[in-house]
Amino acid sequence: MLSKILSIFKGNSKKDTKKDIRKKLDKIIEIDYNKCKNCLSCYRACKNNVFDIENSRIVVKNEKNCTKCGDCVKACRYGAIILYND
Repeated sequence: MLSKILSIFKGNSKKDTKKDIRKKLDKIIEIDYNKCKNCLSCYRACKNNVFDIENSRIVVKNEKNCTKCGDCVKACRYGAIILYND
């Protein structure tokens, strides 16, 4: 359990509040916008309508639709998709 928590927060600042930590633990999928190039690969690869485009940017719109199949992770050549394990 501790290793899971540490892997989620690796590289984060110590300024995370308890609310921020709880929010991150509930995440299924996330986009690292420091790596994302808006190439639409994840959007095209997802069969479950998890991603959407808002203001010319890919966003996780329907996180609850995510089945963790990993198709978006495989499609993203920039490593911008973070798929959290249970």
